[in-house]
Amino acid sequence: MKLPFQAKRVFQIAAPAIGESYLQSLLGVIDSFFIARLGLLAINAVGITNIYSMTYIGVFTAISATLSVFLSRSFGAKNTDQSKSVLFHGLLIATIIGLLFSVLSVLFSNFLLNLAGADDALKKTAFLYFNVVLGLTPFIALFTAQSAAFRAIGDTRTPFRVGVEMNIVHVIFDYILIFGLGPIKGFGLAGAAVAMILARVYAFLRLFLKSQQIPSIALSVKDLKIVRTLTGSMTKFAIPAVLERLSMRLGQVVYFGLIVRMGTETYATHNIAGTLTTFSYTIGGGFAIAATTLIGQSIGEDNIKEVKEYRKWSYLQSAFFMTVVTALLALFSPWIGRLFTDNSTVISLLTVILLIDTIAQPFLASVLVDTSAVQAGGNSSFPMIVTMIGIWGVRTLGVYFFAWKLGFGLPAVWISIAADNALRAILFSWYRRKKVVVRGLS
Repeated sequence: MKLPFQAKRVFQIAAPAIGESYLQSLLGVIDSFFIARLGLLAINAVGITNIYSMTYIGVFTAISATLSVFLSRSFGAKNTDQSKSVLFHGLLIATIIGLLFSVLSVLFSNFLLNLAGADDALKKTAFLYFNVVLGLTPFIALFTAQSAAFRAIGDTRTPFRVGVEMNIVHVIFDYILIFGLGPIKGFGLAGAAVAMILARVYAFLRLFLKSQQIPSIALSVKDLKIVRTLTGSMTKFAIPAVLERLSMRLGQVVYFGLIVRMGTETYATHNIAGTLTTFSYTIGGGFAIAATTLIGQSIGEDNIKEVKEYRKWSYLQSAFFMTVVTALLALFSPWIGRLFTDNSTVISLLTVILLIDTIAQPFLASVLVDTSAVQAGGNSSFPMIVTMIGIWGVRTLGVYFFAWKLGFGLPAVWISIAADNALRAILFSWYRRKKVVVRGLS
């Protein structure tokens, strides 16, 4: 069967985006590998910092989604001046939010560590790492926004290539700054924090310099001016997108706390399953990026009939690949599980969880693609409402009632997650049938 142009275009954009996401995950893997050699307290210090850094990254991702929606439309309309202005405002907003998080994190670091449950020994170990990583979050915000700019104009290959370079830089700095090399003294955990930030700074500068070679997003001094109406429009759009991410994150914190209380084997299985299903989730994220880019550009070109086609092929390919990958993970879980543990109970439970998640993949694909598609259509409020209903009314409540109170355990947790995604998929389907899919950005 010959695939239509829209399907091929979706895949061309999604594939490098998926590769870039895997490379981003590799940063954390490299850090974990080196830091594990510093001891359990060091590992826990990274973990407790990640509670906040992942929340911040969720906010930066929402801001970047806003940048992508506005930039893809102006790029599709071939409005170069508007494209440059959108990019400048996106970078400005990301910097301001990053600075706000940075200042608050450093000023209230002791309070935040206490809030996360750190004892005195862990606080002492984590303090410097926590302050360096979270204190320099503006660089992470800038890198995330600059990557989004390339994706918005349909170039996902450049962020992928820079991602490869970033990982190489990170490995080199990580080893030298943690353990030292020759006359260079190692700085332990603090060195790991600096290495991560240096890798992000390098990647941002590389992307920025490359962007200067592309006329539609090359910024000059005359482009660095604040337009009140555009600032207001982007901020208005970004707020629901940010709240959607924060709602999701807060819900996860709550029901993760319940899973921890179910026992060591249950929590270990959940973490292993979560690690494995990242492979399929990342695929969905790549096709969601393709949906945002191509739908936004189609709207900018005033080619509305292509909107449904790009949404359809983003979803179909995402659902197919996500389901296949998760099914393979379930099939080989008895062997894959042994890479993490020899506990037979954990491995058996892991197979059950992955089978449940395989069935749920088409729903999750819809959630990921449709969230991006609806946002690209100009509505960031509906995905926020849908996420809040699903995460609190179905997922968290389901985990509390069925898994915790009634004692059905981890399978009930993952069934609740699947039910949440199924409900959201239904609500997005209703939206496509009943609502105006394409709206103006005001």
